[in-house]
Parts: sequence; C-alpha cells; structure tokens
Amino acid sequence: MKQIIVMVAMIALGIAVAGFVMGFGTTADALVQAAKAKITYSQIAGN
Repeated sequence: MKQIIVMVAMIALGIAVAGFVMGFGTTADALVQAAKAKITYSQIAGN
C-alpha cells in the first residue's frame, strides 16, 4: 500500500515540476530573442 502511495506522489510531483518548468517557455524565448538582437556578425568575427 505504501508503494502505491509513493508512486502516486511521485507522479503528481513530476506533473507539478513539468508544469512549473513549462511556465518558463515564454521567458526563455524572450531572452533568446533579446540575445539574438544584440549579437551581430561583426561582433562574432571581431571586426
């Protein structure tokens, strides 16, 4: 019985963590777009 409770708790924890991580998707996308806007070829080539 304890094993079933632990299994259900781990599944619930996994779903909660997945939802929390997926919430950062828009923030990460905004950071990537800002970084891409600041990086130019001349900065990479060192000219």
